[in-house]
Formats: sequence, structure tokens, C-alpha cells
Amino acid sequence: MCRWCFVLIFSLLASFAYAQHTQDGIVYENKTHVALPNISILNLNGKYRATTDKQGRFSITAKVNDLLVFSGFGYAPDTVVVIDLKVREIFMDPIQHMLNEVKINGAGTVNPSIMQKQKDPQYHNQTMNYQRDVDRPGASGAIKGGVNLRIWSNKKTENDAKKKEQQDKNDKITAEIQQAFSKESIEKYVPLKDQELHSFVMRYSPDIETFTSEEFNLAAYISKCYKEFIKLSPEERVKTSIFN
Repeated sequence: MCRWCFVLIFSLLASFAYAQHTQDGIVYENKTHVALPNISILNLNGKYRATTDKQGRFSITAKVNDLLVFSGFGYAPDTVVVIDLKVREIFMDPIQHMLNEVKINGAGTVNPSIMQKQKDPQYHNQTMNYQRDVDRPGASGAIKGGVNLRIWSNKKTENDAKKKEQQDKNDKITAEIQQAFSKESIEKYVPLKDQELHSFVMRYSPDIETFTSEEFNLAAYISKCYKEFIKLSPEERVKTSIFN
């Protein structure tokens, strides 16, 4: 009877010891730093199992010196020794792109920020995308070597893109100016009608630089312009352009 009590107590203590410890981390594809979902993790010592989530994260019951086996479709399995219970980054090599088999021990802590895609400064900072095995039936999607680049990219392309971006920004600001300085808006501030109102709008609509300056105030600007406008002769007030 005492023997069975001893076995039961030992089992409970072992279970309690494992229950107090977990190994947490994230599994990435080596080199690309892409998080890997659905990677299986097996603790060989305690026979505990876990699977990575959509962000590659995992948590498995473990203690120091346990052996964790990581495996997944299209990736070489890797065995990791638990040296401590700090959060770990685990890197796995695609099977079809292994030049040399490297033992990964999961050393290092997790960077909480999301990794951005790498850019190559020699190719005008284009995003580097590794070529994958996707162009045949039954393709695994694993890396097959090389990167995809837009070979015709050059400085002119970049400059044209910047000009297009600036033009779009200016068009948006111009639309805001037209709305703020429309006849319907201006007649709320000044006692002008018909041709004089039209002339005032045409003369004093602010340019982009004026409108976007930090000190610009629409009401103050209209008041200043109106004081100038009423000093004009009746003939000048109905002109739609200062060049007429």
C-alpha cells in the first residue's frame, strides 16, 4: 500500500513540477524571418505537445534540459535543448533550400516588433522577396533560391513616383481651398453679392503655400482681404482678374 502511495505522490510531484514551467517562443523561417504557423512541437522528456499559432507563437510545458523537437511540412526538423525558460526565437530551414544543415539551439530573446521586409539599397530600396516553389503542381511554397527584383527600376521611376505623390497631395489641398473659398462659404464672412463676390473669390483665393502655413487663419485672412477689396474702385471690384 505504501509503495502505491509513494508512486502516486511522485507522479503528482512530477506533474506539479512541469505545470509550473513553460517554454514560450516564436518559430520563424530562417533568413526570411517569416513567422511559421502549424509547426508541431514535441517535448521528448514529458511527451507534451504544442502547435504554433498564426503568428508562429507557441507555449509548451517544459523544464531545463528537456528536449523539444520542432517539425513541419516543408521544413527540416530541429531539436532544441531547453537551457532556460526565457522566451525564444526558433529558426527552421526550408527543406529545398538547405545548403548546409545547421543546428539551431533557439538562443536569443524575442523582438516584440514586427519585422519589416528587407530592402536592397543597390536596387533603389526595392523590397526583397525570395523566390518560392509555387509554379508547379504540388509545389510546397518553400524557398528555392534567389530574390525577385524589378530589373527595370531606376531613379527616373522613383522620381516619377515622388512627383505623382506630391501632385496627388497638391490636388487634395487645392480641393480643400476651393471648398473653403467657395462663394457659398465666403458670403458668410463678407457683405458681397454677385459679380463683386465672384471677383473677390477669384482675386483672393489663397495659394497652397499660404493655405498650408502654420499661421494661416481663414477668418483673419478673409478679413484682411476684404479691407483691401473695399479700397478698390467700383470698376476694379467687378474685375475677375488683377490683370484685366
